[in-house]
Amino acid sequence: MLNVVIASATLDFLSVNVWHILMAVGNLLILVLILKKFLFKPVQNILRQREEEINKTYSDADKALSDAENEKAEYQKKLSAAKSEADSLISSASERAKAESAEIIQNARAEAERRRKNADEDIELARRKAVEEMRDELGEMVIDLATKVVGKEIDPKTHEELINEAIESLGE
Repeated sequence: MLNVVIASATLDFLSVNVWHILMAVGNLLILVLILKKFLFKPVQNILRQREEEINKTYSDADKALSDAENEKAEYQKKLSAAKSEADSLISSASERAKAESAEIIQNARAEAERRRKNADEDIELARRKAVEEMRDELGEMVIDLATKVVGKEIDPKTHEELINEAIESLGE
């Protein structure tokens, strides 16, 4: 009998009661509905908000990146414009320096030519003066010599003619 009681208890334990199953399924459905209303919807709302924040952060980062690229391109453009302006300033300064150098050289050559002309004129003037002095001295020597030889004084007009003839014959 003990075997029968154990078998009957085991059967009650293992027996399927449809009402218990329906009650368990009903409780499960009620629990799912309660969890859906109070847990799933708020969690989904929080997840949606976070997704929107992340998307906004990504869009802000993309916008900042595009702004940075635009500023970089603008900076590069300004830098290249500054380089080209610096190159043009350097080339114009170089051209001005070359022009000034040529002008200084030309002025120096003109000054050297002017000084050479002045020196040539001074040399010619000194040569003429020296010739005149030599003519005078030679004239005096010739007169002294002629006076000694002839023993008398020659008049100045004849004296000058004799000197000029002597100088011309010496110059040739």
